[in-house]
Amino acid sequence: MVLLTVALLVCLGGAPATSKYVMPVDSYATWKPQKTCVTKDRPGTVALAQWLSARGGAYGGTLRSCKSGGSSEHKDGRAFDWTLDATSLDDQATAEAFITEAFADDEIGDTDALARRMGIMYVIWNDRIYSAWYGFEPRPYLNSGCRSRKTCSKTLRHRDHMHISLSMDGAEGRTSWYVERPATAPTARQAAAVPFAD
Repeated sequence: MVLLTVALLVCLGGAPATSKYVMPVDSYATWKPQKTCVTKDRPGTVALAQWLSARGGAYGGTLRSCKSGGSSEHKDGRAFDWTLDATSLDDQATAEAFITEAFADDEIGDTDALARRMGIMYVIWNDRIYSAWYGFEPRPYLNSGCRSRKTCSKTLRHRDHMHISLSMDGAEGRTSWYVERPATAPTARQAAAVPFAD
């Protein structure tokens, strides 16, 4: 169905010639907490994690044990951790480059275009949260398990990794970024030559 829609848009000229995509930009993801638990990675989550890790940092994993406490999109395969160190200038630059690109307007004025196409629900990095329902505006973040930043570990402050949670469509690879991107992930050399280009 999605491929038929893309083909129809091409035939009907549905996207402006200046757009990098044929499909229109996806809606902002809505808040959907984890309700089920899975033991197998979801394809969109893995694809995005690998795509980002090819540009720096490391793939910190997706799934969490169903027996672990609390609710988390990790448990239903919609979240992954991108290992980056907030005290490293290189990792800071890598994180900021992605945040800038993901939350920028596209060529035709769609806001937060790349994040919406990826199906990003929210990002937590370095004491800040960027959530779709606030238009990805950065807000201060303090984990519920911490009384203050001083008493909070660097992991709970997301200073040793960036947490990215996806909508179910993003996690399943059904949003426009996954449908229209090349099937193979870029090599590290390609990624270095064109950082965060899609």
